[in-house]
Amino acid sequence: MTDVTLTILAFLLMEPLTYLAHKHVMHSIAWTFHASHHRPRETVVELNDLFPVFFAVTTMVAFIIGTQVPGFSILVPLGVGVTFYGLAYSFVHDVYIHGRFFHVAKVSFLEPLKRAHVLHHMFNGEPYGMLIPIVPKNIRSKAEQLFASQGATSYDPSFLNRSNVSSRRKYIVVE
Repeated sequence: MTDVTLTILAFLLMEPLTYLAHKHVMHSIAWTFHASHHRPRETVVELNDLFPVFFAVTTMVAFIIGTQVPGFSILVPLGVGVTFYGLAYSFVHDVYIHGRFFHVAKVSFLEPLKRAHVLHHMFNGEPYGMLIPIVPKNIRSKAEQLFASQGATSYDPSFLNRSNVSSRRKYIVVE
């Protein structure tokens, strides 16, 4: 396989790996860290930011091994793919969806990702994916009923900035 193929493959495989980590680690055994992301932000840095730091350090170690240890050069194109995924994820999730660091204008092809992420925050469950979020029908129906009862547009992305969202418990409560 060429380095370009390995880079693309690594990028594509990161979405299912991220899904699994988000569902089975962040919303499970590591909820203590991830919960900071589901609460209204009070500081620029949140405990959840330890996850991307961990993934970045892991990728840097892979780069070092790939460049310094004979026979492990395959780790370099894989690390490039993981890095590109991390950059895409960070932009879509932190910058575009949550408006961290700086705000960008509305990008129409990113809006479905934003709406899907609103559902994740509303119900603290699916969809766990970010760049290819799969929203189960029952979650879409539940959201449509909730928004309709409030007289709002379905999947209103402004939900993430609303003051009537609280997370005193593990699950976000919509009042």
